[in-house]
Amino acid sequence: MTHVDTIKSYAKINLGLWVTEKREDNYHNIVTVLHKIGIHDIISVTPHTEFEIVAWGMPFTKDNIILKVKELVEKRFGINVNYRVEIRKNIPVGSGLGGASSNAAYFLKYLNDKRNLGLSVAELVKLGSQIGADVPFFLLNENAAIATGKGDILEPIKSNFNYPLIVSFSSCQVLTSWAYKAFDELGSFSVSSKAYKKVLTIAEALENNDLNGLSIIENDFEKVILKYYPEVLQKKDLLYSMGANIVSMSGSGNAVFGIFERMILIENYGQELVPSTFLEIE
Repeated sequence: MTHVDTIKSYAKINLGLWVTEKREDNYHNIVTVLHKIGIHDIISVTPHTEFEIVAWGMPFTKDNIILKVKELVEKRFGINVNYRVEIRKNIPVGSGLGGASSNAAYFLKYLNDKRNLGLSVAELVKLGSQIGADVPFFLLNENAAIATGKGDILEPIKSNFNYPLIVSFSSCQVLTSWAYKAFDELGSFSVSSKAYKKVLTIAEALENNDLNGLSIIENDFEKVILKYYPEVLQKKDLLYSMGANIVSMSGSGNAVFGIFERMILIENYGQELVPSTFLEIE
């Protein structure tokens, strides 16, 4: 009987996100705090005669990020990566929760362990940066990090934060490329030094499990997203009306999260709201 390995591929949220400038390479410098949360995709990996991806809950394209992992590992180590990789999506595409990057990172970690590649965390992070800007974060052992540069310069944080978290998804799909273009047209860049002071405050709050310390959270993308996607604003208003202490969009949307002082009953809202947790160190 063929053995199937199962991997949980966790999502992230941005606890504050400030866009500070457009770079010469057309990427943007940002300042943010990333935190892994309990919402996750399920990746099932089975040995196969060739490489095959089956994706449930998302469209499959030839530039799928898992393929980049396969090709990079084969080129680096001179091995064949032949598996059937089945992905069951719980992290919606275009939600700002890093689902694709997470899938790539957790599959890369799986190959490192399964194929005895011998890569350290630092080496994994370096390899992951060739796949995508958000991939290195998911390769860290820590559950949270300050991210600067284009999101690939990471300073791990020891987070002890454990307040209740609820995530709400909108039906719209916000393309990150569009969000950056709209933000560039707005031209409302944040000052890097001021943004960095704010993320240091957030990092301290996470370490001390201090809810009030997260009150400075802002997301620069909300300046454009809420204008063009009113349904995202409606999700924010809903979470506030339910008593959330902190409400913010993650990444460039469409997901909005609320952090509460205590757990509340959400069964009357159907599938509109998804309870989650702040992950502990793996």
